[in-house]
Amino acid sequence: PVVQPVHALWMGVMLRRWGLALLAGAGADAFGVCSPVSGRELARASPAPRCRSGAAAVMVASIKRAPDGSFGAELPYDEDDEDEDDGVLRFGSRLPNEHDDEADWLFFDRARIWVEAGDGGNGCVGFRREKDKPKMGPAGGNGGRGGSVYLVCDEGLNMLKQEVHFRGTSGQNGMGKARHGEAGGDVRVRVPPGTVVRTDDGDVLVGEVMRHGDELRVARGGRGGRGNAAFKSARDNAPRLAESGEPGARRWLKLELKLLADVGLVGVPNAGKSSLLAAATNAKPKIAAYAFTTVTPNLGVWRDKDAAMVIADIPGLLEGAHLGKGLGRAFLRHIERCRLLLHVIDGTRPDPIGDFHAVNTELELFNPDLAEKPQVVILNKVDIPEVASNAPALLRALATAAGHNRVVALSAASRQNVPALMSRLVKLLASAPAVPPPVSEPWAQLDSEAAGEGACEVARAGDGAWWVSGARIEKAAAMTNWDYHEAQDRFQRIMQALGVSDQLKQAGAKSGDTIMVGNVDFKYYEESAMAVRARLAGYGDQDAMGGDEGDDSWEAEKQRIRAAAIDAELAELIEAEGDV
Repeated sequence: PVVQPVHALWMGVMLRRWGLALLAGAGADAFGVCSPVSGRELARASPAPRCRSGAAAVMVASIKRAPDGSFGAELPYDEDDEDEDDGVLRFGSRLPNEHDDEADWLFFDRARIWVEAGDGGNGCVGFRREKDKPKMGPAGGNGGRGGSVYLVCDEGLNMLKQEVHFRGTSGQNGMGKARHGEAGGDVRVRVPPGTVVRTDDGDVLVGEVMRHGDELRVARGGRGGRGNAAFKSARDNAPRLAESGEPGARRWLKLELKLLADVGLVGVPNAGKSSLLAAATNAKPKIAAYAFTTVTPNLGVWRDKDAAMVIADIPGLLEGAHLGKGLGRAFLRHIERCRLLLHVIDGTRPDPIGDFHAVNTELELFNPDLAEKPQVVILNKVDIPEVASNAPALLRALATAAGHNRVVALSAASRQNVPALMSRLVKLLASAPAVPPPVSEPWAQLDSEAAGEGACEVARAGDGAWWVSGARIEKAAAMTNWDYHEAQDRFQRIMQALGVSDQLKQAGAKSGDTIMVGNVDFKYYEESAMAVRARLAGYGDQDAMGGDEGDDSWEAEKQRIRAAAIDAELAELIEAEGDV
């Protein structure tokens, strides 16, 4: 029978007076009991909480293991047993799990994201109509602008997000009565200071954010299409055309985080860098007596009445890290932005001077600029008698190797000389650059208006097919509403103004060839619509496309057959749509 928890508690209070214990339920694997005589043995025999030896109580509960290895039931136990390590499993304890160390690796300093800005809204073709007011003219509104995607610097973050896709909303379409569409909402992605943005291939630097509140636009929203009211002019006071919305920019980007810190801790593994960070700040890094305890960078903030500084703990370096030994150089980029380096030397190592040279060599191989950064050399673990006895000689040797007198002996474990070191670092940082220098590469101006001023290019895509590329012509093709013949005429004038028509003729394009511009395909004809109508009506040069009448060669015959087929196609187009 299952005893209710309330009843069990009442029975436990009553039976405690006589020093008795009650075992209720079926099976020692589901219920536990503690008795004055054999509480320890019973606790070891079943996965239940145990009581302090000598105290009788009733503890009746069903024990269920959660997916993370912890127990779901909660029962009181004596807090005096917290310090005992007798191998007994207690309530609230967590079973060993093979993924216990997984959280140590959850540091995201590289990311690949997809940014997609919103499309612009389509323009509207409309005319104002009111009672007793005829011919009020065009009144089609413009479409709204699409939302852009921005990266915003947030000093409260210290690693990148795990999200991948960021999309802005599209603009609203224009409406009648000259009502414009609403603009789409922008998307702002928060990133930590020191985030460098590159294109997906990694060759082009898009930009970087350094200070809190800095914004970097990585995808521009599409421009809203204009309505027919915007095309009204003295020559055409009733236009019947409107633009489609411009598609928003979309691309893959690579983000790389370079932590911004005032002081960076470097050194060999197990030198005491994490212990020094814990001694100087309120950070709680993982500390243990084995190498590579720190596998991801840790940040801590040291504060005084009048000063504060950020300290970064970088995983340890081995000789040959540039070849991939140890953790390699995966996290060395995080100290590129540090204003000052703290080189921690383990005084218990066989060759501390050799460790000093090895770490500096790895820093220089990674980035020569790191060798120019000011360093303070720390001889750690002087609380050990052997290290304390050799400290004077080691300090002199380190000063000679470093070439300066910024050498300090301390103990991170006992916090000996740590406050004095922090005071000295504050004075050194006063003369260091306030903001780390940015990446010395030119930034690419993505989606800027000036980027669309490039010339158009024509390339053969195959037999009877041509590619036309260029930012301006592709934008014009995407924003042309092909449902209106006036819009088609306008696109033809744009091609003529940009020199695309002349380039196609010079490249050898013939009537009937397919022209591909962005996502738009159309047929190419050498003659204008007026010339086609005149020729098909019997006016003009009849031999313009048919060749000489006296030429009986096979090439001339093929040309006449082609001209007849094109004339038939043009006649059908003119009959059906009224324009070419």
